[in-house]
Amino acid sequence: MAEEEPVRRLGVVPAPFPGEAFVSWVDTVAASLRVSRAAALRTLGLPGSASFSTHQFHLSPEQLEGLRRRTGLRPTQVERMLFGFYAPTVLPQLAEDNGRVGQGARVSQPWLRRDHSAACPLCVEASGGRWLLDWRLKWTFLCADHLVYLVDRCPRCGLRLYWRLEATGAGQRTHCVRPAARNGRGARRLGTTVCGFPVAEMPALPVGDEEAVHVQRRVQALLTPADVSHNETSRRLLQQLVLIIRDVTQRKTLAGLLDRMESTVIDAVHETQGQPWQPPLSWTLKTGTPAAVSALVRIAARSVLWDTPAGPPG
Repeated sequence: MAEEEPVRRLGVVPAPFPGEAFVSWVDTVAASLRVSRAAALRTLGLPGSASFSTHQFHLSPEQLEGLRRRTGLRPTQVERMLFGFYAPTVLPQLAEDNGRVGQGARVSQPWLRRDHSAACPLCVEASGGRWLLDWRLKWTFLCADHLVYLVDRCPRCGLRLYWRLEATGAGQRTHCVRPAARNGRGARRLGTTVCGFPVAEMPALPVGDEEAVHVQRRVQALLTPADVSHNETSRRLLQQLVLIIRDVTQRKTLAGLLDRMESTVIDAVHETQGQPWQPPLSWTLKTGTPAAVSALVRIAARSVLWDTPAGPPG
């Protein structure tokens, strides 16, 4: 039982923020204990590296019980922070072999921000540095509370936010901690100055189109597990959305696809980097910003989620 003493001596471990991702919570614990993410994981009884991919899909019953003893968190509270929470709806492959995935197996899922996260800068500021689990899904492209599109790149260095290899614990909860110098890899980069741009100051595109908010809220309802009937319906509708999106990403023209969308969303689609000979939307899911990805979801939603192509019911 000696391994539990560090947490007991230092008092109550910070409670998870509603909807928080597990890695964010671990980093919150690290900040409260003033240790690195790796040290926080060890204190919580979780072995392995501090990389972003560790301990984010499933935890074993033994690990959940260990966390309960050390922190008082119920297993259901912890499971709500893991990707496995979405297994009944949008990530059904995680239910097929949770032991293998829990060990870090590669999940082939283009809609998953596996190695980084998007964010609403206003939410990060208001919560004191908490990052939500649904920001890790590309299905989540805007914040319906603050009416802004999520940000997934630092405006100063242009690199992804909350990157898995920069496992520095508390720092990346509130700032970009990507190395300011991009040359070199591994240990040679340990002493490199980090970017340091505050997440709260990152500009986010405002949402000016009611359709985008309607689609986001409807998709969010599909993502969130409930009863068996809801989950089955959600899986079916989400799969239909995926099939339509696969089709539009192969079309050679944008004709009619972006009708009635905001100019900022259309600009975001056009700014997505691709090769001249590829279909115009082919790179959007892979490399597009959340605003650009929103166009894909809205195109599909007009066919699947609404009764008419004119948009959501008023």
